[in-house]
Amino acid sequence: MELFTKKFIKGYFSRNKKLILLSLVILIVFVIIGAIAGNIFAGEKYGMISKMMSETNKSISYSDIAGDAVGLFTHNLLVDLVVFIGGILFSIISLILVIFNAVAIGAPFGGDLYFSMVSIFPHFIFEYMGGSVFALTGAFLITKLEISAIKKRSVKEAFLDSYVLKDIIFTLILMVIFLLVAAIIEAYATPMITLIAFGK
Repeated sequence: MELFTKKFIKGYFSRNKKLILLSLVILIVFVIIGAIAGNIFAGEKYGMISKMMSETNKSISYSDIAGDAVGLFTHNLLVDLVVFIGGILFSIISLILVIFNAVAIGAPFGGDLYFSMVSIFPHFIFEYMGGSVFALTGAFLITKLEISAIKKRSVKEAFLDSYVLKDIIFTLILMVIFLLVAAIIEAYATPMITLIAFGK
């Protein structure tokens, strides 16, 4: 299948590096904004969660905090599918959702960096830096296809004239893979890392 050939994959990243980079920059900028806001709102309560975790009863076990990988994957997939499909509306909804999620996930880092690094960061890399970035990239690609169809006044010509459709499909596949890995890490690895970090 062409989508999985070395030539196609190399061409995919070459064709779409600007959109992928744009999506990544948007995410990082608003995560930072969220972290700054979280730090401001935390004030004297900065690091409170870490303190509480350190003082919490040592009897907390792995099974108490282990997650449901299927549930996490399904939830994150639905969110990112909305972002992805939002490309039909010129990526406006997609941008709003990604910005909102980026600020929301950035806020805990500003309020308690240590806790966030051990309890969020392990799956954050795959869920946001992977899944969300490719969801937004997919939205941009759909918008790109839409604009091409408008210019050519033909949806058929827009589909046949470029790699855009194949790139959209491959972007969706990448998004799903990243979200699947993120869900497994969040459900099984993150709880273990958190327990170890707080000496449970």
